[in-house]
Amino acid sequence: MARLGVGLTYVRGLEGLLEECGDALDLIEVEPQTFWRTRPDGTVATDDEALRRLADLPGARLLHSVGDPVGGSELPDAEHVRLLGELAERLDVPWVSEHLAFNRVGGAEGFRTGFMLPPRQTPAGVRRSVRSVRAMAETLPVPFAVELGTNYLRPRVDELGDGAFAARVAEQADCGLLLDLHNVLANERNGRCTVEELLAELPLDRVWEVHLAGGFEHRGYWLDAHSCLPDEDLLRLAERVLPRLPALRAVLFELTASAAPGLEAGAVRELTDRLRAIWPVDPAVPAAAPAPRRSPDPATGGATPEEWEAALGGLAVGREPRTALERELATDPAIDLLRELILEFRAGALAGTLVHTVRLLLLTLGEAGVRGLMAGYARQRTPELFATEEALAFAEHLGRSCPAVPLLPDVLALDLGLMLVRLDGEPRTVTLGTDPTVLLTELGAGRLPVAPLRGSYRLRLVDDRAGAPAG
Repeated sequence: MARLGVGLTYVRGLEGLLEECGDALDLIEVEPQTFWRTRPDGTVATDDEALRRLADLPGARLLHSVGDPVGGSELPDAEHVRLLGELAERLDVPWVSEHLAFNRVGGAEGFRTGFMLPPRQTPAGVRRSVRSVRAMAETLPVPFAVELGTNYLRPRVDELGDGAFAARVAEQADCGLLLDLHNVLANERNGRCTVEELLAELPLDRVWEVHLAGGFEHRGYWLDAHSCLPDEDLLRLAERVLPRLPALRAVLFELTASAAPGLEAGAVRELTDRLRAIWPVDPAVPAAAPAPRRSPDPATGGATPEEWEAALGGLAVGREPRTALERELATDPAIDLLRELILEFRAGALAGTLVHTVRLLLLTLGEAGVRGLMAGYARQRTPELFATEEALAFAEHLGRSCPAVPLLPDVLALDLGLMLVRLDGEPRTVTLGTDPTVLLTELGAGRLPVAPLRGSYRLRLVDDRAGAPAG
């Protein structure tokens, strides 16, 4: 595979930054789930209009999936893999990547966790992961790579090391590796193995892609937040590591859309220039990947991968421990952190879909009241994969819990109508008991409507990419 160069990962909200930095980027990596939408009938479709806007941006393309990880016992969703393959061909990408983690728990009470969680790092866990990797790789029309994830849990004596686990999966599944240097540095800072210990166990000649990002400290943990530029420690680590990767083809900077307003295009240009200097096209001395160190298996026995996923997943979504394994895992302080991160992620998804509803709740109940409402919702419903599904579930919860919030039924109906119109482009008419112009204007400006006109209002909603909502 040819060298692609240095680039930026794309999520919605980064369009302005990408346009400003376009000539400094060799490639753009796309997270496909940001282009998928769940229709009212439950099917998933690609947002073609958003893809057309992406086509105007310069450089090559890569696909980095963020919703169907391949580190667990549950096989990847066949329909999602099909869509991923179609998008890979449409964008003409040389490979696709996904995370070596899990976000689904199987069994009779299967559920999603709403967050990438670390798999069971045992020989049995390797076998489950290899099965999942092969299931995705064999369906895709291009080669496949797996990413080493962030793991906030304490190291365990009954597991393989982080590097040894990833190495066995990559070698047995015969796939590539995506080495996220911020992930592995965060793991080191959080008390897992050092970066050098991990690199010593990895087959470095399988590393096709490197990610860098910024994070911050929270509750004694270093978070993989993609919230800012890489710090100097990470860039110095890149200087040491990139020349040791003979198969490296792409280096990407990851950033969330919420962090983009605080980042200047000039700073991104400086970063890409520095990364090119770190990773020269023609290094003076060709890199050679050392043979990885082989770690022995941990003692046999202990939890199966399925038991591990049910226990860790259940604790992460807020369930009380019931089994011995769950009680043991519950003593790890990272469980509280995972619960907090999952709840914040779900709240963020709602804020991006039910915009006016969330503003109304904040203006009426305050942050503490909304946190309490969200906590009650999370106890009743496990996370959904797509923000639209999360919004529909939360709307159902609000209908049952009936919080004492004036105007809530009308605002919620308005938000749901807007969301559904943007899903399929089909116009919809909603009937409200409050003047919709006042609701949209005041809540859109972050103000609580005061004594709005009441009556019977019919509002026709159309896709705002074709025109503004009209009454």
